[in-house]
Amino acid sequence: MRRAWMVILVFLMAAPLFAQAKKIGLLPFDDAAGVGPEACRQAAVYVRSELLKSKKLLPKFLAPALEDGAEGVGAGLIDVEKALELGRANGVDFVLIGTILDASAEESDSSLGGLSLRKGTVGTSVRKVKATISIQGDLLAVADGALVQSFEAKGGKTVSQVGADLSMSWGDYNSGLGSADTPNAKAMREAVASLVKQILKKV
Repeated sequence: MRRAWMVILVFLMAAPLFAQAKKIGLLPFDDAAGVGPEACRQAAVYVRSELLKSKKLLPKFLAPALEDGAEGVGAGLIDVEKALELGRANGVDFVLIGTILDASAEESDSSLGGLSLRKGTVGTSVRKVKATISIQGDLLAVADGALVQSFEAKGGKTVSQVGADLSMSWGDYNSGLGSADTPNAKAMREAVASLVKQILKKV
């Protein structure tokens, strides 16, 4: 019985902390870099993950209406008024409008010479992929519709592997667990982590 009361007491003490956490609405990022809708959705997923680590802002995905009237999570342009309207309807304090400004992935190969085998020599090479990405986040206050601040962040990752087939696509996040380890995904996570860090400092 005493343990049960202790658990209840801890919960009651922690409840005000959760109640004080403000809510932020997340939308798929706008695509200004031609990376495709899946990468734009994944950027929002990474933002949610970083916010949940902080426990300072509680993220909530907002689903804008598509052109045919259906609800969806596809990436696409959304204006400020529509974003604020969605924020009010979902009871959040802030809305983040994100944009992928630029994204690139470059590859290069370099020879390592040959590996000696019993029946001869086989040439080997190192494949290097360098991914970079720039993103922007516009933080809106739902209460008064004001722009709190615009933030920009960059991420980059270079991976080298011998004889490996490294993905250079920004839109293969549904291709399996391995897609999270691509240079592109790592670059995006780095940029998102920097963006969220700036947002948390501001709020």
